[in-house]
Amino acid sequence: MQKAIVLAIVGTCLFSLLDAQEITIKPYLQDANPHSIYILWETDFGKESLVEWGLTDTLGNSSEGITYASEGGTIIHEVQISGLERFTGYYYRVKTGEAVSEVYEFKTPPFASDNESFRLVAMSDMQRDGSHPNKFQEIVEEGVIDYLEGQFGNSITENLALVMIPGDLVVNGNDFNSWRNSFFNPAESLFSQIPVYPVLGNHEYNTSYYFSYFKMPENGTPGFEEHWWYKDYGNVRIIGLDSNSPFDGPEQLNWLDNLLTNTCVADSIDFVFAQLHHPFKSELWTPGESDFTGEIINKLEQFSSGCEKPSIHFFGHTHGYSRGQSRDHKHLWVNVATAGGAIDNWGEFPNFDYDEFSVSQDDYGFVVVDVTAGADPAFTVKRISRGDQDVIIDNQLTDSLTIKLYPAPVSKPMPLGPVGEAIIPECVILEAGDFESMNPDATHGQSHWQVAEVETGFTAPVYESWKNFENWYYEIDTQEGDDLTDEEVMGLAPLTTYWWRVRYRDKEMNWSEWSDPVSFTTGASIALPNLLMNPGAENDLDDWMVAEGVMEALTSGACDGVTPYNGEKYFTVGGLCEHSEVARAYQDIDISAFSDSIDTGAFPVHFGGYLSNWGGSDLPEMKLVFLDENQQVIGETNTLSTLNNSWTFLSETTAIPEQTRVIQVELKGTRNAGTDNDSYFDDLFVMVGTNLLNCNNVTSTRNPLPLNLPPLEIRPNPMTDFANISLPKGFEESVLVNVMDSVGNKVIPAYQISGGNLRIERGDLPAGAYIIWLRGKNGVSRTAKMIVGGN
Repeated sequence: MQKAIVLAIVGTCLFSLLDAQEITIKPYLQDANPHSIYILWETDFGKESLVEWGLTDTLGNSSEGITYASEGGTIIHEVQISGLERFTGYYYRVKTGEAVSEVYEFKTPPFASDNESFRLVAMSDMQRDGSHPNKFQEIVEEGVIDYLEGQFGNSITENLALVMIPGDLVVNGNDFNSWRNSFFNPAESLFSQIPVYPVLGNHEYNTSYYFSYFKMPENGTPGFEEHWWYKDYGNVRIIGLDSNSPFDGPEQLNWLDNLLTNTCVADSIDFVFAQLHHPFKSELWTPGESDFTGEIINKLEQFSSGCEKPSIHFFGHTHGYSRGQSRDHKHLWVNVATAGGAIDNWGEFPNFDYDEFSVSQDDYGFVVVDVTAGADPAFTVKRISRGDQDVIIDNQLTDSLTIKLYPAPVSKPMPLGPVGEAIIPECVILEAGDFESMNPDATHGQSHWQVAEVETGFTAPVYESWKNFENWYYEIDTQEGDDLTDEEVMGLAPLTTYWWRVRYRDKEMNWSEWSDPVSFTTGASIALPNLLMNPGAENDLDDWMVAEGVMEALTSGACDGVTPYNGEKYFTVGGLCEHSEVARAYQDIDISAFSDSIDTGAFPVHFGGYLSNWGGSDLPEMKLVFLDENQQVIGETNTLSTLNNSWTFLSETTAIPEQTRVIQVELKGTRNAGTDNDSYFDDLFVMVGTNLLNCNNVTSTRNPLPLNLPPLEIRPNPMTDFANISLPKGFEESVLVNVMDSVGNKVIPAYQISGGNLRIERGDLPAGAYIIWLRGKNGVSRTAKMIVGGN
């Protein structure tokens, strides 16, 4: 009897345990409004959907909602709480049968008219990496939550308004358990108190699980609910977009056009923050780029300029951080990854240094945006880094930029030179005056230079350059030391009149007006003629050897190709009519005639040309390989390359290694997308001896400046009949003297040394540029340039 009673009690307890509901995904917040909010959670079973809420943790109010079965066999609960006060903190807990959550907090948004400042976090690509499976939870708890508490104190609901996630929440959206285990559970301490607004990434696979779990505003195109939507918080309009096929089409673009038109006239909106998954350009992973995002950027750019409301597009897909900007519009490009997905490390995938980006970092982290409302609206974007897979960084601020709604005028730059001068075409350096602004705190952020052949020809400049005060690429600031007030111009023709102008931009992206156009004239070139045979495919493939794959010389439009940069044809290395994934071609140039000059170790080669591709994916590359007399490789140059889909001039100057007798010019094309290998080349060149003139000291052929190159001084320079050189210490007693002309040939003028002075007689030397090369008894070399004037 006693045993039977015990068994009955045990059975009753087991039944009760089996019958108790479990909250499998803790409550999370969605679609918050000033007077309402949605709360969702998941249980293993049970129909009750009850939220108890109130102004204190004693609660006192309750709201019921709906349930729907997920395809994973669980129950999702959705409750809307209405009748709330704006910009007010509340407490709540959820209840399904016997399953009751702990008490959480949330805070309702303000009206725009309340002029309340706020803060948001944007992060993406938290898809779980098997090598670091807990990284997303670390970023949420030790990153976002600890950072906000450490910086601002108070509760998180006072420090953070919302979270934006531009895609790739999970590794595989069709894996039901991954939603709970790798997304919701790691972030439950954040999403239970702060509304989260995601958009679809490619890893969601447009799965029904995504649409079951999230309650986004249903204000997109009918039939495409929750693929695209918008949400207002204070003075910001947040726009969620879907960059995945087949949704990247006209329905979404038309909807965006109408929304931006309405936003333009909405006085309550100062800024637009859009989010979508794919990048238009990506420095860390170029194969991930999307032309659709380029269309979105164009619309946001036109909106920002036309409506005078700055905008951002947040994105992910590439697992790292990048921050850039549009050149002609107040629009930011911000990659907010990675919050858990494996980092796309520098050099691991194809990279490219785009003009638009100022900072790229291969790290874990998140982005914080502080939005200021009121009389002087602004926002500040901050990157908070958590380090990489090797070194954890504890919430380090690695990038920051502030943009204001109302611009402070930047003064129009003053062109300093060249103005009305005749300049050697290899020595054109544009120079403008100092940066000035009506804002005393403003600093010089960017410069935009243009050169044209006529005063009104700047819509089609022959040279254009856009430089930023910083350019962090491959962990190096390539712009360090550039004060943005001068610009070296390459590729100009001799004996030609040019016009130039410049404009300045501050770090808040406010441009000045263009400077008044001024002109200069190029004189005769001092460069050696192009040593490359058939440099632009006009003679088909003559003089080129194909080492691998396919090389073609194509006319405009042939095999759906492009228009040549110059002439009738251009090279494709990889092929369009026939094609190969990788192709290489080369041409050997015998430079043994310059051996004496080359073996000084100071004889330069200048090479380059115009490179392009079709859609921004395939990679054209050019480099030089240096061979000795036995055809052995003794060095090579850096590789010139671009992912631009328009003809881009690239060039480099470097010293030819001693003992070089042959320069091998190598062209390479690599297909990264599609069937064709769209790696294009035109107007290539290789010139030696082109750096013999130091442009810092001789800038004008009309009024040449005297040379002052300590410790080697030449007087007079330009010379007419003779020149004197003051020999530096160590050169007085024994010195080897060599003189080379502008193409590197040795010349033998008469000279004499007396009392620490070297006197060079002109004799029969023709007018032109020369290099004086001295070697002292201690083996130290010195060089100087000498200009021989006309008779």
